[in-house]
Amino acid sequence: FKANLNNGIDEVAVQGMGISIEQYNDVFATQNHVVEGSMFVPGELKAVIGVSLAELMDLKVNDYITLLVRTKEETFNTIDLEIAGLLYTPHPMINNGIVFVPLGIARQALNVENGISMMAVKIKKDKEINSTIDRINQIFQEKNMNINAYSWKESAKTVIAIRAAEDAETAVMLIIILSIGMIGIINNVILSALERTREIGMMKALGMREWEIVSVFMVEATGLGIFGGLAGCLLGFVGVWWITEIGYDLSYIGGDMSSYGVPIIDKLYGVWNFSSFVFIFFFGIVVALFSSIAPAYWAAHKEPVKAIYHR
Repeated sequence: FKANLNNGIDEVAVQGMGISIEQYNDVFATQNHVVEGSMFVPGELKAVIGVSLAELMDLKVNDYITLLVRTKEETFNTIDLEIAGLLYTPHPMINNGIVFVPLGIARQALNVENGISMMAVKIKKDKEINSTIDRINQIFQEKNMNINAYSWKESAKTVIAIRAAEDAETAVMLIIILSIGMIGIINNVILSALERTREIGMMKALGMREWEIVSVFMVEATGLGIFGGLAGCLLGFVGVWWITEIGYDLSYIGGDMSSYGVPIIDKLYGVWNFSSFVFIFFFGIVVALFSSIAPAYWAAHKEPVKAIYHR
């Protein structure tokens, strides 16, 4: 519900949220982000607000606030509350403009009796989401209730779209990086074969067949791919370990990014993706192997005399 928060001197528009604290804590992890004080308990006439909102209104734990609200009859009412705790979450809206109050107090002030505007249901398994939504909607229809249940994905389409764009961006960057690495590998293998044209001519003069000469270069290129892949994976392991365990401190670029609408605070952490390590390792081996065939075959196909004298 919409409200105006008054600290006795200043006033700011906020969004009030009446919650049944025991059920709310079972579904959401907001209580894990309390940095000062605590969440209120049933029966208390208290509120919980974000740190940014508290700093804006010069409030602290145990201070009193007044919420000016409009009832369903379009009349004004007030709620006087004591601040029980301060939150610092990854969600900028909670930090900046939401006031959590007991559900009963909100109902009484808004004069909505037992009404609620939203109910959140937590499901243990993702595969049960659709079936649970269908059962809930069926119950609503049987009771002739003009409300619907929907998954969080439907209410977070923007977030999902941003995530899809990020995945596409990551894929493009990975393709560019792999292309650069592939060109480097091919270049090294080709130069290695061309520089040893004279040696290839000697091998052929001593009776080695073309496929045997090509096999030598393929084995050599495969070995280079294996050692190069291991070295790259080792360096990547160190880098990913650092970003996942220590993280990148955002204080170097301004600290709290939530003020800019980016839900990241304190540090930026990465995640392990072992499938990428495996893919990159075998990708390097395959590229090195196949890129060695053409130049080795070209050199091995030359006449021994021409190969020895680079003709």
